[in-house]
Amino acid sequence: MILKTILAIILLYSIYVFFTAYLLFLVPSPSKIENTDIEKTLTEGNTTDRVMLLEDGFRSGQVRIQTIREATTSIDLAYYSIQKGKTSQLVFAALFDAADRGVHIRIILDGIFHNLRGELRDIPDAIAAHPNIELRYYEPLHLLKPWTWHNRLHDKILLVDNTYGIIGGRNIGDKYMALKPPKDYVFDRDVLVYNPYHDTNSTVVEMKKYIDRLWNHPFTKPEKHAKRQHHAKGLKEQAQLAQLYKEAQAQNDPFVEVLPKKWAQASLQSDHVVFLHNPITRFYKEPIMWNVFVRFANQAQSRVYLQMPYAIPTQKMRKAVNVSIIPTVNVEYLMLTNSINQTPNPLAFAGYLSSKKQLLDTGLSIYEYEGPNSIHGKSFVIDDYLSMVGSFNLDARSTFLNTESAVVISGPAFASQLTEAMDNKRANSTHFTTDDHSKKSTNQKGSSFKRMAITALSKLSFLWKAFL
Repeated sequence: MILKTILAIILLYSIYVFFTAYLLFLVPSPSKIENTDIEKTLTEGNTTDRVMLLEDGFRSGQVRIQTIREATTSIDLAYYSIQKGKTSQLVFAALFDAADRGVHIRIILDGIFHNLRGELRDIPDAIAAHPNIELRYYEPLHLLKPWTWHNRLHDKILLVDNTYGIIGGRNIGDKYMALKPPKDYVFDRDVLVYNPYHDTNSTVVEMKKYIDRLWNHPFTKPEKHAKRQHHAKGLKEQAQLAQLYKEAQAQNDPFVEVLPKKWAQASLQSDHVVFLHNPITRFYKEPIMWNVFVRFANQAQSRVYLQMPYAIPTQKMRKAVNVSIIPTVNVEYLMLTNSINQTPNPLAFAGYLSSKKQLLDTGLSIYEYEGPNSIHGKSFVIDDYLSMVGSFNLDARSTFLNTESAVVISGPAFASQLTEAMDNKRANSTHFTTDDHSKKSTNQKGSSFKRMAITALSKLSFLWKAFL
């Protein structure tokens, strides 16, 4: 009798989850953005902000450590995930060192995929034991509200003193920042936005306002699991991190190397920089990020150059804007993405694979990366002038479900650097055009089982395309 009751409860709960976490998201029509002057907002006006492309993962970690070292009043972090490894431990060690100096630190992580587990499981206790650091989770797992499971925080932002802002697609950890890449290493991309004159109209200040909204939002909850009885464990973890930081400095570990005094002057002056983000809502969000890309792509005069880990256009995405990307004869459309061998995300790549013919039929040239590891950067360059770098993937999840953010940068100098970085990966890629629907990758050294499995999954990807 007890077993039957338990099985009945499990069945009822499964049905409840199926309706509220799956079917519910297949029925509603996403909101549509009408014609606006958003392009003017993103490209017009002057800015004193400077920008620095952080293409190399190890260098991006060094810059994070340096900005934390220079902090005097506040540090804010909003991240999807903190991955394991020495680099993440050293970032936390630098944060605690700043907190010891009196810097106020706020950390917001995704409530499900934050990854403060395993070797990082004592970090919440260490934070709870320090008066100058706070930790909150965006949309923690709620078993009775399955519809909230899709509302994920996908931003990757670090802010220091309204002076520095680092934003892009890179999480923190060895997977993204190690000097000697681990097996699961991914190539990603960030931008440092530098506000040298402490301008109150800076993009960094706008990013701070967004973090303030996230921090104070009802969806964001304080960390609850670090208990008072774990205070001693938290202090022990603080001491261990402090020792790790001290040893790294004594041994001249390059990850914590003090950068030259005027290191930030290597940044570029741009014509305009603006911060862009998705709304903070549940269910279907207004598709602001997608709308911006479509509108800019339609205005292109010479070239639209994309880099995405995968691309999964859906019918809902096409319906969400009043215009679609209309290929122009004189405009070149290119996309750099992963190949079937390089992708670390089989489900997402299966969705891309099922959409590949549709993408090629638009006139898009696709370059599938065949080099070591995989690519994770999300960027575009339009007409060698307008650039975007952020966390936004070209899929329904980034369009309607996740929090996402990016910076749009106007100026030929930064666009040239970003184009060169993308070209370096494109040089090690297989090229596909509209006539290559059945063409296979030139690299057949990967797992044949992986290729067959993903190809088979692509036939079923319609089941989860709305959630990737």
